[in-house]
Amino acid sequence: MKKSNLEKSSEEPSDVGYGKPPKATRFRKGRSGNPKGRARGDENLLAVFKRLAFKRIKIKEDDKWRTITMADAIILQNYNAVHKKDQIAMGNIIKLAEECGELIDRSDASQVGLPLMLPRPSKNMHEFLAEFGRTPETE
Repeated sequence: MKKSNLEKSSEEPSDVGYGKPPKATRFRKGRSGNPKGRARGDENLLAVFKRLAFKRIKIKEDDKWRTITMADAIILQNYNAVHKKDQIAMGNIIKLAEECGELIDRSDASQVGLPLMLPRPSKNMHEFLAEFGRTPETE
């Protein structure tokens, strides 16, 4: 006589160990392991920041209305305050330029670094071979 599938599955030992909990205690499909955790659709701090920074607002410049992002408006306000000699705004603009890499002297190799793909120029063949521990006689 043949046994049903239910009887067969209960008799076979299932693999239990690290990463393989017993089948009776596993989470059901579609259920979270942390039901009281973050609600679906809630935003984290970075998502809230991005949403507010890229929110479009209207500003008036010289009797004309423009629509710009909130981040653009903040930078524009700092530039306008710099023209009025506001020290805090000057510091904000300098910090922003430094973070963006605008204050690096591109002609100074110590700040920028040497190109990755180009070798250092050697004065002659003897110096070039000496870098690799060789001489013209061995070549």
